[in-house]
Amino acid sequence: MFDSSEKSFDSSLSGLGNSSTYLDKDPLSSSLTEYSSQQLPSLNAPLDYAGNTLAAARNVGTLTGSQLFTDWVGSADTNDYYKFNVGTQSNFSLNLTGLSADADVKLLNSSGGVISTSENGGTTSESINSQLSAGTYYVRVYRYSGDTNYSLSLTATALPVDNAGNTLATARDVGALTATQSFSDWVGSVDIDDYYSFNVTTPSNVNLNLTGLSADVDLYLLDGSGTVISSSIYGTTSESITSQLSAGTYYARVNRYSGDTTYSLSLNATEVTPTPTPTPTPTPTPTPTPTPTDWYTQNLVDAQITTLTRSLAADGNLSRNDMIAIFRDAKDGSVIDASELTDLRTLVSNSTLFTMADSVKVLSNKIANSDAANTRSGFGNLFADSSDTQMENLIGKWFLGTDRPDTGYIYSYASGSLFQNGASADDIYQGAVGDCYYVATLASIAQEKPEYIQNMFTDNGDNTFTVRFYNNGVADYVTVDRYLPTYGNYAAYAGWGGGSVTSTSNELWVALAEKAYAQLAESGWSRTYSGTQNNSYAAIEGGWMDTVIRQVTGLSATSQSVGNMTQTQLINLVNSNQVLTAGFVYGAGYGVVDGHAYTITSYNATNGTFYLRNPWGSTHADVTWSQLVSLRGIIEWSNT
Repeated sequence: MFDSSEKSFDSSLSGLGNSSTYLDKDPLSSSLTEYSSQQLPSLNAPLDYAGNTLAAARNVGTLTGSQLFTDWVGSADTNDYYKFNVGTQSNFSLNLTGLSADADVKLLNSSGGVISTSENGGTTSESINSQLSAGTYYVRVYRYSGDTNYSLSLTATALPVDNAGNTLATARDVGALTATQSFSDWVGSVDIDDYYSFNVTTPSNVNLNLTGLSADVDLYLLDGSGTVISSSIYGTTSESITSQLSAGTYYARVNRYSGDTTYSLSLNATEVTPTPTPTPTPTPTPTPTPTPTDWYTQNLVDAQITTLTRSLAADGNLSRNDMIAIFRDAKDGSVIDASELTDLRTLVSNSTLFTMADSVKVLSNKIANSDAANTRSGFGNLFADSSDTQMENLIGKWFLGTDRPDTGYIYSYASGSLFQNGASADDIYQGAVGDCYYVATLASIAQEKPEYIQNMFTDNGDNTFTVRFYNNGVADYVTVDRYLPTYGNYAAYAGWGGGSVTSTSNELWVALAEKAYAQLAESGWSRTYSGTQNNSYAAIEGGWMDTVIRQVTGLSATSQSVGNMTQTQLINLVNSNQVLTAGFVYGAGYGVVDGHAYTITSYNATNGTFYLRNPWGSTHADVTWSQLVSLRGIIEWSNT
């Protein structure tokens, strides 16, 4: 175990910073030649049907259903390789069963790079599930200890054909929309967006309907330049948009929010009948002018919400404070009735009609519609006749940051400022939670791409900060306040540099980013592999740096064993402005702590050493290339 500033490491599930009984497992190694030429099989060893190297892998051919193989691994046959193809995008599953000793399994790409690993302890069965594109893949079954027979099942189930383009430029062309047209397709983790292009030739009422959903998918109507006109975002409920459009080109975007699902999309356009010119009346009495209607009276039901919204949106904007006021206005009579709830959801789904910040739109949607964290927190999602207390709890959670993460420490108001002379790697001081993978990555982002840290925060001017993360490239947000866990008036977790909680020289961004990540865990998508999805600091113990790169910056990332790189490749990464980190899980040495993450900040060409910054703020290490290789470091970096 590590001291209070760092927990131990779970190599198979939770990554750097969490405890495990499998500390010396090999979670990411892509070494494909562990078989030693000095090991000779015994004369009574079982027949070996699978190849012992990537090049000699047993060729399964095209995998279109399920295939079962039986073989063995042991001290004289440490590796079995299977090669297979998938001809089209497929759901793939693998099961390794019938073990009498400890064996593990990896799914590899066509060049031998690791896609996924299963390393359960002892004789527990192993399994891997993944979505694969068309191509060639390998399975590696390898001995951890002992000799064992095994059964290996491989299954590939073809996903539906994707008939819709995945970008605006490749949108499926529907042509002129003059009646109802219907389409069936799917979206999922490997096909996030489907786009459809259509034209209306005359002013028309256009209806979009998305049905048959088994997962959370959203629907957007875009103009010819890709700007959102209207949206519908109601979980697994069917989505619909109605809008009056002038002649031109438009797009429908079907966007996966979570899960995989097929869907049915119908598009319909009905020409707007021109208003006839009135026939002049012979009477000298002028025709009365009809009372004008506006969007608010046409689309909102509750008179009080209608009046307030019209007033607040008179400047064309609905701000964070405006939406808080509207939500609180709905509490009249101590309940949110069905009409008020419908009006709140109508405002959120029509947010593009106003100048509404993306964070305000997302957080308002969590209140008006749903978020997994609402249920996990015990507050629940709003429903007709929800209480004013439930509404205030949700406003506090999402807009005011009052639903703070669970901790064994005392929360105290922290003085100081968000930044002191900008963000820097040297602002990072890990505290009493095992999130080295998270704060080490923040350090590298601060050094190489400080604008991402700056843009991560919005100061709301009321001692709260909205913090942005990315879920598969889509922005998501939480709000934190200035109250931070303290131990004797000092930081219990990530340090803020100034000393006492009352010091005006405190720099709070690291502690606030850590607190926001703990709050985010309750929404369920950021910590899917940890098994802990609650609002607590314990929920963020253990993880990997490439995941943090994606979630904080929205950039793609790569993970690679140093043994599969060259020294020149790593030097080039150091000399770029790419986010660059290293994790160590195979033992300590040369000043490097085991089960710990570091930021790689520089390379000294004079003595040939890489500088590893420890997120503890001390005990940094200078290591040579050969030392990195002997430690079998895992290098993880942003792709740009």
